Amino acid sequence: MIRKWKKPTLYGSGAFKNFLETRSKLIHEKYCPPLICLNPGMQFFVRTKYEKAPPVQIVKEKLSLSDGGVVAFDRITTDKGCDTFEDYVVLISPGLRESTHSVKALSMAHSLLLKGFPNIFVLNQRGSCSIPMMSKKMSCAFGEWNDTREGIANIESRFPEKKILLVGACLGAMFIIDYLSTEEANRPSIAGAVLHSCNWELKTAALKVESGINYELFIKGLLKDTINRISKYSTEDERKIKDEWFNEKGIDMDYVGQSKSMWDLENRFLAPLIDLPNPEEYYKRVSPIYKCHKVNKPLVVINSRDDFMAPFENFNLPEFNKNPNLTLWSTAAGGHVCFVDKLFPVTSYLDKAVPECAHLLCDFVEKEDSGR
Repeated sequence: MIRKWKKPTLYGSGAFKNFLETRSKLIHEKYCPPLICLNPGMQFFVRTKYEKAPPVQIVKEKLSLSDGGVVAFDRITTDKGCDTFEDYVVLISPGLRESTHSVKALSMAHSLLLKGFPNIFVLNQRGSCSIPMMSKKMSCAFGEWNDTREGIANIESRFPEKKILLVGACLGAMFIIDYLSTEEANRPSIAGAVLHSCNWELKTAALKVESGINYELFIKGLLKDTINRISKYSTEDERKIKDEWFNEKGIDMDYVGQSKSMWDLENRFLAPLIDLPNPEEYYKRVSPIYKCHKVNKPLVVINSRDDFMAPFENFNLPEFNKNPNLTLWSTAAGGHVCFVDKLFPVTSYLDKAVPECAHLLCDFVEKEDSGR
């Protein structure tokens, strides 16, 4: 099992990959998770149960969206940060079960604040952070359903002179890749992206995790949380919106509530809700493997080879060599959205890797800009 104590591997062929390889100290150091965390299931259990929230302040804000919806768009601050990267605004897109109030998202924000990024916002998903649904639209990582562009537009209007660095985890990483694959993303304000635990191709991953210990550890809870989120309502207006919307789409919430797998849920709820014929079409629309060739900004993805939610074999490594903007930072261990580094207290390797990649990406962008 100690074979998992290894230095990370970088995949890619572009200038940014070479820049990381020569400038990063962490890429040349072994990531050695505690012995109890060599199993990805234990990684998830330990970090989820025992990691404590860092000392940050949350400035609550709301972002009104063009379709009438509203999302939490919170700013994260701390008294201990610095302003080395004052010219950048970080936009964090958290995972499916994460939000401004989750320890993992706050830890990521805290590590970036300590690295010198003083301007950090978290673009939460619709229906999270106790904000009711206000329109017939839910968060989804493709096309018009992706709210990332509205978060970016808000930041550009408030900080017109600053560049925007996109940081995302899991589903949030997929939102960012979807946005970066569009022509709209080829704007001077976008510096690039640092992502982690990103599922590169959803169909095979969905089938792989829906049995055995991974189902018990992760999918069962994810399924329950997702069903609760879409079925509950906090105001009478939200109840009316959901009832009318779901009835229009022919969705039977009792049938949805009986889902035993994510495939069931996506077949009974998500695909019909967004006018797709089946889960396979949904997986194709949202999977980064089908759109990463269009990314024109430097992007690094930090993923573990034992991530049960994002199987390493799904990464199209030749695609990383074809598109010089893509870099994969691959560790031998880490599980999904965990990467436990120490136990007392519980800390994550991501709290070192994400800020270092963010720092070097900004240095790379400035070097490229000055060379023009």
